[in-house]
Amino acid sequence: MAKRLEIVKIGDPVLRKRCRQVINVNDTVRELLDSMILTMRKAHGVGLAAPQVGVPKRMIVVETPEGLYEFVNPELVRGEGSEIATEGCLSVPGQVGEVERYARVCVTGLDREGKQIWLDSSGLLCRALQHEMDHLDGVLFVDKAKEIRQTAVPEGEERFLRVVFAGTPDFALPSLYSILVEGHDICLVITRPDKPAGRGMKMSIPAVKRFALNHRLPLCQPEQLRSEELVRQIAELQPDVLVVVAYGKLIPEEITRLPRLGAINLHPSLLPRYRGAAPIQRAIINGDTVTGVSVIQLSPRMDAGDIILQKDIEITLEDDYGSLSNKLAALGAEALCEALQKMAAGEVSLTPQDESQVTVAPPIKPEDELIRWSEGSSNIVNLVRALSPSPGAYTWRKGKKLKIFKMEHAPDVTMDGRPGELRTVGQRLLIRASDGWVAPKIVQPEGGRKMSSEEYLRGHPVNNGELVGEV
Repeated sequence: MAKRLEIVKIGDPVLRKRCRQVINVNDTVRELLDSMILTMRKAHGVGLAAPQVGVPKRMIVVETPEGLYEFVNPELVRGEGSEIATEGCLSVPGQVGEVERYARVCVTGLDREGKQIWLDSSGLLCRALQHEMDHLDGVLFVDKAKEIRQTAVPEGEERFLRVVFAGTPDFALPSLYSILVEGHDICLVITRPDKPAGRGMKMSIPAVKRFALNHRLPLCQPEQLRSEELVRQIAELQPDVLVVVAYGKLIPEEITRLPRLGAINLHPSLLPRYRGAAPIQRAIINGDTVTGVSVIQLSPRMDAGDIILQKDIEITLEDDYGSLSNKLAALGAEALCEALQKMAAGEVSLTPQDESQVTVAPPIKPEDELIRWSEGSSNIVNLVRALSPSPGAYTWRKGKKLKIFKMEHAPDVTMDGRPGELRTVGQRLLIRASDGWVAPKIVQPEGGRKMSSEEYLRGHPVNNGELVGEV
């Protein structure tokens, strides 16, 4: 059974030994790997090598957002390029330094079943693999660092919670990963069932399921949340808290009342504004310049629970639904971890929502995606931003849909025109709104792929004065 191990610190002779090869990958080795993973997570680490827990064997574990990686007897097959970045180490607390390493590596070794595996990597994973493999030869990052800086060492007792996590899309992944690396015990991940998607209607698995499988987290995909089996399973786990991030369905009270500290939800708006299914899109459509995230107690009414904490963020003119969603997912992960810390310490302060300030964010319907050229240019540009990269705002041209994924104002164009009128100036495509011209930049003709407006014009010439709009 996995147990948290003590991490040895610089000065311990085991950190300077060349580690021994593992001769046989057996249950003892697998148990050590499990304990290393638990120890790494509780220490908020990205990686851990066996000598860091006092075992001079060639074994490492690394965990990044892409997945959990375990290597027995790892070897560097190939290294390419170079990058310099800041590193720290669980065995060298209070110090960081700039270290040059390969930018891309291929590593081989044995998995927990003793089978040979290969892994090509770049970015954080690539650096972490090299860092941990150095440990196996008695090398610390401080031996390679060009400059060492002192950093603060966290003080005080850490408190960890048993968490049941419910979420489905990509938006939930930063929260799930942050809770994991903060050291909380994720005893169950609940996500929606697989479903057919795309033109071929092939079965598609939720992003949260893929994450749970890659990180070896307990997973269930119930058809019915009220099933006696699921309620019994959660009750037996005795969780401290249920965390919900974009699960996609209301969680019944039979489940929310089970955790010791209750259930909390991350919502991507500054509640009570934009209760509902599409808060990010509606904020952009309405031209808001500030939004944020709210961590709230789960309540029977949608998004109406008491507020635990909120964080705000600017909406820039360059933001579309995709970019703003990514920003809010990261901000939400930070907010959730703060909320869990407060809950663990018994320091939660609840603020009821002001019902007089409630606004709603209903789902985006197909009729909402149609561009109405009789509206002002700002409204049209905001609609395009709100529906990019998916599903895309559209207009009709010659009886076919033309989707627009990026659009800019064209204040330099002063000629008259009717709403929906097309013009070209050189290679620039222009369409008239009620109060001025806008310039589509990325479009997609029906049955075609996304392309620049310049490329579109080469295959779809425009007659100046031609109208687009509703069929």
